Amino acid sequence: MKSFCIGVLAGCLLSLFLPIVPPFFTLFLLTASIFIVLAYRQWCLAGVAAFFICWIWHYTAYVQAQQQMLSMASPLTGVIVGTPKHYAEYSQFHFKLDSAPGRNYQLILNWSAPATVLRPGQRWQLSARLKPVAGVANPGGVNREAQALLQQVLAQGSVDTATEPKLLAQQFNLRQYWLDKMQGATAALNTGPLLLALTMGERQFSRELWLGLQQSGLAHLVAISGLHIGLVFGWVLWLLRIVPWPLRYLAWRRPLALLVAMLASCSYAWLAGFAIPTVRAMLALLLLVVALLQHRNLSYSHYWLLLCAVLLLAEPFLALSKSFWLSMLAVGVIFFLLWQHGPARLSRWQRLLLFLRFHISLSLFMALLSVLMFGGSSALTLLSNLLFVPWCTLLAIPLLLLGLLAELTGLPGRSLLWQLCDTVFQPLQWWLNWSASQQSWWAVPDVPLLSIVALALVLLALYLSGRRWLYSALALSLLPLLLAFHRPVQWQLHLIDVGQGLAVLLQHGQRGLLYDAGPRYGSHSATAAQVLPYLRSRGVRQLDYLILSHDDSDHTGDWPLLLTHYPQAQIYSDISHIDAARPCAQLPKQFGAARLTLLDSQGDFSSKNDRSCVLLIALYQWRILLPGDIGQQVEQQLLARYPQLQAHVLVLSHHGSNSSSHYAFLHQLAPMLALNSASLYNRHQHPAQAVQLRLQQLGIPLLNTAQSGAIRLNITESGIVIKQYRAQRIPYWLQKPVGNAETLDATR
Repeated sequence: MKSFCIGVLAGCLLSLFLPIVPPFFTLFLLTASIFIVLAYRQWCLAGVAAFFICWIWHYTAYVQAQQQMLSMASPLTGVIVGTPKHYAEYSQFHFKLDSAPGRNYQLILNWSAPATVLRPGQRWQLSARLKPVAGVANPGGVNREAQALLQQVLAQGSVDTATEPKLLAQQFNLRQYWLDKMQGATAALNTGPLLLALTMGERQFSRELWLGLQQSGLAHLVAISGLHIGLVFGWVLWLLRIVPWPLRYLAWRRPLALLVAMLASCSYAWLAGFAIPTVRAMLALLLLVVALLQHRNLSYSHYWLLLCAVLLLAEPFLALSKSFWLSMLAVGVIFFLLWQHGPARLSRWQRLLLFLRFHISLSLFMALLSVLMFGGSSALTLLSNLLFVPWCTLLAIPLLLLGLLAELTGLPGRSLLWQLCDTVFQPLQWWLNWSASQQSWWAVPDVPLLSIVALALVLLALYLSGRRWLYSALALSLLPLLLAFHRPVQWQLHLIDVGQGLAVLLQHGQRGLLYDAGPRYGSHSATAAQVLPYLRSRGVRQLDYLILSHDDSDHTGDWPLLLTHYPQAQIYSDISHIDAARPCAQLPKQFGAARLTLLDSQGDFSSKNDRSCVLLIALYQWRILLPGDIGQQVEQQLLARYPQLQAHVLVLSHHGSNSSSHYAFLHQLAPMLALNSASLYNRHQHPAQAVQLRLQQLGIPLLNTAQSGAIRLNITESGIVIKQYRAQRIPYWLQKPVGNAETLDATR
C-alpha cells in the first residue's frame, strides 16, 4: 500500500511539470497498464497511472462543461451558494448550476443593482455574459485559473438584465441563519472579525488586518483547517471520556465517543462552509477514525502517505493548491519530529525544550517552503507562533468554541461569554495591528528551486543522523541563500500585471521608482491587490519616486495607499487636484545611475490622455520609453521635437490602442522589444490588431501581460534578459488561462 501511495504522489508531482494535459483516449491505455503492472506487482507504477486517470478524467469533464457553457445561449438556472459580496457598484456571488451542461459546477457572477437582496439558497433563472476565468499573474499572487479548477468554477461574467432574471424559490439556509446571528453577536466587539473567521469561516478582514496576518506569519490561525477541526475532535473526545456512561453501553463507549466527536467536527466544518482546507481536514480525520475503529495502528509515514493519496485521487486539482502543499508538508514535518522523539516520558523542563525545538524546527521548514512558494518569509513567524499557537490552542479557541456552543443553543449569559472571548483575543489583535506596521517580510526573490530542495534534504539528513560532517553540507547548501541576499545589485524593469491598467517599476536593490499605480474601479484596487504585494515580493523597501502619468483611474489607482506604506515617496504628476504632487517637469534627472528625461511635446491638448507625462529612462546604453496614454498626434509632435529619438524598449501607449503607436513613431523609435499592459478578454480588444500588424511589419516582438503575466527585464551593461512570470509558473500545463489551455488535440 505504501508503494501505491508513493506512486500517486510521484504522479502528482510529475503532472505539475508536463507541458500539456494528455487527451481523453489516454485513459484507456492507462487503465490497461494498471492491470499489467499489478500482474508484476509494480504498485508504485499503478499509483502513478491511477493519479493520471483521475487527473485526466476531472480535467476533461471540466473543459467539456466549460466549452458547452460558453457556447450556449439559453438561460441558466441555479442556486446562490456561499455569502454574496456587496459593493457600491455591484454584487458578486457564486452560482451553482442545477441544469446541464454545467450541472454541479459554479459560475462567478456580478450583478449591477439587483432588484432583490441576494442571499444564499435563492434559486434563479437568469442570462449572463460569460468568459473563462482569467486573472493576473504576478510572483506571490493568487493563481485564479488554478483556483477556478479547485472550486469547480467554469466561468465568470455578469448578469444580463436585458432578459429579466426570475427568482424561482428561496430555500431556507440554516448556515446563513446562524451566520446572521453570529454577526449580530460579534458586531460590537473589537475582535469581531477574528471571532467570526474562527467560528463561521467568514474572513471579513480590513486591509490592515490582512497585512498583519501576512507579516506575522499567523494566517494559518484564522483559516479553519486541521488545527481547529482537530481541537474540536480532541475536546469533544475528552469530554465524552469523563462523562459517566451506563454500564450496559460500556462495550460501545470508545467507538461511540469517536463517532460523536467526528459528528461534532463535521458540524463545525459545515458551519465553516466546507471550505477546501476544512474538507481536507475532515478527510484526514475520517481516515484516523476508521483506522481507530478497526484497531489498526498506522505509522506516521503510512498515515501521511495514505492521506496524500486519498486526497489527490479524490480531487487531483489539489495539486494546484499552495495551501494543500503547505498543510501537508507541515503535517509531514510534525509527524517526522514526533517520530524522531519517540514515546519516552519527559520531565517538565524536557517538555519545554521539546516544545521550543519543535516550533523552531517547524518554523525553519515552513520558512523554506514560504521562500520557495512566495519568494520570502516573515521574520516574525517563529516568535508569533511561539506566543500565539499555545495561547489560541489551550485558551482562546476552546473558549471561543464554548461561546459558539452557547450561541447556537441560546444559553443565558452568552453575551458575557462573548465579552470574555473578546478580552482573550485582544493580545492577538494587538499583535496583528503591530505586525502590520512592521517591515518584517524578508524577500528572497529568484532563489533557484534546486537550492531550496538541497537545503531541505540536508536538514532532513541532519535530523535523522546527527552526524557532524552534515554541518559542513548544511553550510554549503545555505550558500545560495546567502548569495541571494548579497548578490550584486542589478537594475530591473518590471511591467507588473495589473490587468487593464499600467504599473511599471524601475528597481535597483531595495529602492524603486514607480510609473503609475495600476487601476482602481470602485471597490477594486489593483494598487492594493497587485502593486503593493509585488513591491514587497521584490524586496522594495524604499520607493523614491511615484510618477502618475495622467488623470485616469487605470493609471492613478489608489495612490494614497502607496504613500501610507512608503511615506518618503515623492509624487510627480501634472494632475491638478493632487496637492502633494510636484510637476513632472521637476522630476530629477538622475535615479542612481539611471538618467531620467521628461519629453515635452509643447502642445496644448484638451485630452487628458495626450497630457500624459512621457518618460525616457537611459541605463548604460539602453533606452526605455514610457509614453503613458498619448495618441498619434502627440507622437508626431514628439518626433518633430526630438528627431533623434530612439528607444530599445517601448511600453505601448494606451495599452496598445489603435489611436496610438503610429507607424512613423514605431519606425523611428525602432525598439528591439515592445511591451503592453492589458487584461485578457478585455472589452477594448487591446492590443489592437492594427497595432500588432504594424509591429509585425517592422519586426518588433511584442510581449503582453495578458499572456506573459508580469514581465521583468534584467538590465546590465552587456544586455537585457527577459523573464516572463507566467512561463515560469507551475504547473506548466496551466501557463495559459484555462480557456486557452492546450491539449494534444488543440495543438495538432
